[in-house]
Amino acid sequence: MKPVTRYLVLQDGLSDFVGRAISWLSLALIGVLMLEIVARYFLNAPTIWAHEASTMIYGAFCLLAGAYTLRYRGHVRSEVLYGIMGPRGKAFCDTIVFSIGLVVLLVFLKLSVEFAADSWAVREYSNKSIWQPPLYPIKTVIPIAVGLVILQNIAELLRAVLTLFGVAYDDPREGELESEVDPVLLDALKK
Repeated sequence: MKPVTRYLVLQDGLSDFVGRAISWLSLALIGVLMLEIVARYFLNAPTIWAHEASTMIYGAFCLLAGAYTLRYRGHVRSEVLYGIMGPRGKAFCDTIVFSIGLVVLLVFLKLSVEFAADSWAVREYSNKSIWQPPLYPIKTVIPIAVGLVILQNIAELLRAVLTLFGVAYDDPREGELESEVDPVLLDALKK
């Protein structure tokens, strides 16, 4: 296996693993919310922690799902134009988008590391409820999530650059659908 293919397999595998692992957070979120519903409406004894706990679980879920979403090309883009382009046109657009995205993500990474470090330095706690959970662990998820998206962004940028310059490589995602565009609509646009 060539080094580029090995890298793409490893990176896609990491994003896939993290995405599948954090998908279990949805069950934790459902459990917390169901417990609160039962406690509040059936036992008339609402919890002091469920709202903040569910917010933190959902926040971690959404942040950590970014690399998985990027790996499966689930982020929003204008399919009307992108869908009718050839492989090199798509690669050109992707190269621009992923290059700009990499710069923006690196800035976010720097800021999020500082944000989490400041929270750890003061051992920050929430003041939103009387439960007052520590916030520094959840704020640490932010730079981790941004780092994972950066790694997947680099893999996507590499794919785009190789395609743009016509360099042959074995893409481990070769058999996956490029887009969820309606084939009938796509054929109509090409005519």
